[in-house]
Amino acid sequence: MNPDTTPIPDVSQESILAELATLRRLLAETDQPSKATGEDGLVLMRLCPDLNLDDWEDLARRGNLRDWLALPLAVNPLPSLARIQTTLQELAFLSEHDPLTKLANRGAFRRILDAELIRSARAGQSLSLALIDLDDFKHINDSYGHPCGDRVLQTVGSLLLSGKRIYDTSARIGGEEFALILPGLGLTRGNAAVTRILEAARECTILCDGVASPVRLTFSAGLACTKGKRPVGAEELYALADKALYEAKAAGKDRLVSAPIADLTAPPEESLVRADEKRFLFTGTTKG
Repeated sequence: MNPDTTPIPDVSQESILAELATLRRLLAETDQPSKATGEDGLVLMRLCPDLNLDDWEDLARRGNLRDWLALPLAVNPLPSLARIQTTLQELAFLSEHDPLTKLANRGAFRRILDAELIRSARAGQSLSLALIDLDDFKHINDSYGHPCGDRVLQTVGSLLLSGKRIYDTSARIGGEEFALILPGLGLTRGNAAVTRILEAARECTILCDGVASPVRLTFSAGLACTKGKRPVGAEELYALADKALYEAKAAGKDRLVSAPIADLTAPPEESLVRADEKRFLFTGTTKG
């Protein structure tokens, strides 16, 4: 039979979803190829007759198929290419953001913190890091259910996004754990910025379906700061903020505790020359 006249069998949406599920299972069971082989991977193509872009959008939502891209064959492809570009942008956003709160995720938080600490040391500018933990979140989930807990987390995300400057970074780094990277802010101004967020949380009320009374929020927070006088690693600054957060929890929650400034807590560097040694190098005498 002439290939051009070969009929294309009808394929239902459910059968397409079943094929994709089978493909995912087979790929999961297959040993991943070594990167040393030089293989670039494959683009897998599947002809889907009687399926338009609106149908595909519905399937993608139902089957969590946002990493699959669709292109129609019989119409102008430019609008579809624009859709693909939008999808790629959304995927790039999701790769660095928490889907529930829209805050930066833990991986993006660490990358940005490393970069900001390098910038702080090079410019000799202050940088503050706040670790913020939602108080008694387990009680909210246990008492009101996880949908209410999700709504609470979304509200926290909105609070942190609205309470920061455009060049600050707010991140969700754990279940109910959040972080703020505050470039250019020392201990005093960083303390004021985080205090405003804690005050906004106290004033917030959240209505959940099936819950008679509004849910209230409080935060505990730990703040750490470097003045940019010496290089400070992410682990060091994080540990200081985490210790301060622990102290805030132990002191009764719903409060902010500030750690000692990182630049002032480290022992003097071995390479520093004492004043009398420096004087001898330049004058030949240790007397002033």
